[in-house]
Amino acid sequence: MECLRRVNPFRACAGLRFLGYLMLALVAAIVAVSYYAVVVFAWAPLLLRGGGGGSMAAAAIILAAFHLLLAMMLWCYLMVVFSDPGSVPENWRHAAEEDEEQGHAPRYCSRCQNSKPPRCHHCSICDRCVLKMDQHCVWVVNCVGARNYKYFLLFLVAGKKYTG
Repeated sequence: MECLRRVNPFRACAGLRFLGYLMLALVAAIVAVSYYAVVVFAWAPLLLRGGGGGSMAAAAIILAAFHLLLAMMLWCYLMVVFSDPGSVPENWRHAAEEDEEQGHAPRYCSRCQNSKPPRCHHCSICDRCVLKMDQHCVWVVNCVGARNYKYFLLFLVAGKKYTG
């Protein structure tokens, strides 16, 4: 029974890190195709052709809004990818008084050999404990946790506005 505890069925998930790098390339390709379709193919020719005054103003407004949303989405995406999601400090210990008041028993991570705060989970792909872990997102090749959750939500909202 002891050998079954040592077996990590999620060890195969380490291959998801490689898949994540392909997802980064896929996101870059989607942004490039979208940029070409909206700017180069649809609105820039209308702006450069110099049609009626109303259509030029509309094209300018749409291009400005498109570039603003694209910049926000890319900034949030890069922040999620490159921000640390938050990890448990080395040799972190629970405060005994707080545990008794809140009714939480101290938790321990068998993989990290460290105590864990509430809502902290061990990511089998990153191989570390992440504070307030939500998920390991393959699209960003990172965990979504306490320090990058805001950027992840902003990326989703900006991406939704960007794609319509």
